[in-house]
Amino acid sequence: MFKIALCDDDSRFVNKISCLIQSILHSENDSPVITTYVNPVALTAAVADGERYDLFILDVQMPGMDGFEVAKSIRENQPNAILLFLSSHLDYAMEGYKVRALRYVSKLDIENALPEALEEAMDTIRREDTHSIMIQHYQNFTRILYKDIVYVQKVQRIIQIVTDRQGIYTDNRGIKQLFSEIDDPRFIFTDRAFFVNLDYVQELDGSWLVMTNDDRVPISRPMMPHVKKAMIDLWGGSNKK
Repeated sequence: MFKIALCDDDSRFVNKISCLIQSILHSENDSPVITTYVNPVALTAAVADGERYDLFILDVQMPGMDGFEVAKSIRENQPNAILLFLSSHLDYAMEGYKVRALRYVSKLDIENALPEALEEAMDTIRREDTHSIMIQHYQNFTRILYKDIVYVQKVQRIIQIVTDRQGIYTDNRGIKQLFSEIDDPRFIFTDRAFFVNLDYVQELDGSWLVMTNDDRVPISRPMMPHVKKAMIDLWGGSNKK
């Protein structure tokens, strides 16, 4: 399921683009879920509060906060987010490069320009993160993408895999075994019974990590230096706690 955030201060244009996106991506195996915003501040606040999207489609010219300012705010919380800009003018290219926009889409030729841009965005999403684990429950198998795992915890003899979109799954593998199988630098142990996906860390609060779903994951004293270093490397020494 692709999650798309669409932000434009013109509500009629937002409705038009939403319908166009749905028609373009109707054949996707996972139908897109589109959340629309006519207020750019509302979008940046939602992302800062932990809302995550696979693709952001942003109007360049909006009152109060333009698309580039929105993009910079998004990058602070989702550094690898995929961005498309909508504009009637193409003379903003240099600003777009600064926030690593994937593509500009001309509003004057939206019906022809948007399909190609969306195809490139979907291909980029698929290439960037297709790694997954398989969970078996009786005769049912579930595929969980690494990028959707928030954290993993050991509960007695099983492990629980907490995901962003699919709920909570249990697995009989040992927590060290699963960590070794995932083998992804985004994941770190915080305690013998927990490892987290750093993409979902919202805050360091004393000896706890606050995740974007507001769950709190403990950090053991021996692991604290390792966790702090990982967070500094991820956030680049920002002012987050």
